[in-house]
Order: sequence, then structure tokens, then C-alpha cells
Amino acid sequence: MLQLLNAAFVLQAEGEELPMDESTFLIVAAVTSIVFLAITVGVAYWIYTDAAKRENNELVWALGTAGLLILFFPLGVIAAIAYVVVRGEKVTPQAESRQAEPAGQEW
Repeated sequence: MLQLLNAAFVLQAEGEELPMDESTFLIVAAVTSIVFLAITVGVAYWIYTDAAKRENNELVWALGTAGLLILFFPLGVIAAIAYVVVRGEKVTPQAESRQAEPAGQEW
């Protein structure tokens, strides 16, 4: 993979070599991947819980946005913004009562 990146960089930089070694590239790629995965999981979880409170189709919204964030990040950001615009203002009374009760009160 580093060879492919190095070849692409050489074509764009008029013959210069990639300014990092293989271990540095792997560390940067791993950290970047983890950050994007954390953002994707966080946004999908927030959309899922928010859509569940509003009785929207939470699974479709969460998986659709997560898929778009993974495949093409800017399009996923647009989908998340679209959810915020389309989601509606109504929160169901059942969802409010579930959040108001402390966990573990009744068995």
C-alpha cells in the first residue's frame, strides 16, 4: 500500500519521494482510521437514540448515515444535517417517561 501511495505521490510531486517512512505512514493511517470510526459510531449512536425518542425509523437513519460516513465522509455529514432538519420537534411521551425514571427502580 505504501508503494502505491509513494507512486501516486511521485506522480503529483514531480519525482520527489514520499516524505515519511513506512512505519510513520502506518501509524498515521491507523490513527486516522480510528478517529473516523469513532466519529461514525458516535454520530450513528446519537441519531439512533434521538430517532427512537421521536419515533422515526431509527435503524434506517443510523445505518444510512453511518454507511455514508464510512463510504464518503462529506455525504455522511450532509445526511446527518438532513436528519437534524427533517427529524421533527415532537418527542413521544413514552420516551420522556423512560428517561425520567431512574434505572433499576422496579423489578
